[in-house]
Amino acid sequence: MPLPERLIQPVPVSRGTLQFQVPDELEGVTNGTLANVIRQLSSLSRHAEEMFGNLFCEAEQLARRSADIQARIDRLAVQVTSLDSTVEEGQQEDGLGDGRWGREED
Repeated sequence: MPLPERLIQPVPVSRGTLQFQVPDELEGVTNGTLANVIRQLSSLSRHAEEMFGNLFCEAEQLARRSADIQARIDRLAVQVTSLDSTVEEGQQEDGLGDGRWGREED
């Protein structure tokens, strides 16, 4: 189970009391609700920015690792093509130069 990185809980945006007297109580509650919604959107934006930033860093690391692996593959491809297959077969046929390859010891 993954560990939670962020704790996000719903917050009641309309529950609360008016801090001071306003001429129209409905307008005061509406303004308070809108202010709380803006706070929640700001918090959501902050979390989204952090999540996409982390995702970007992971993508960069993956691209760097992929480039490193591709460079290793390219080096190995050059080494494989530079090997002379006839020399390898010749060494195996004559027993690596000592003449005992494939014969039983007496």
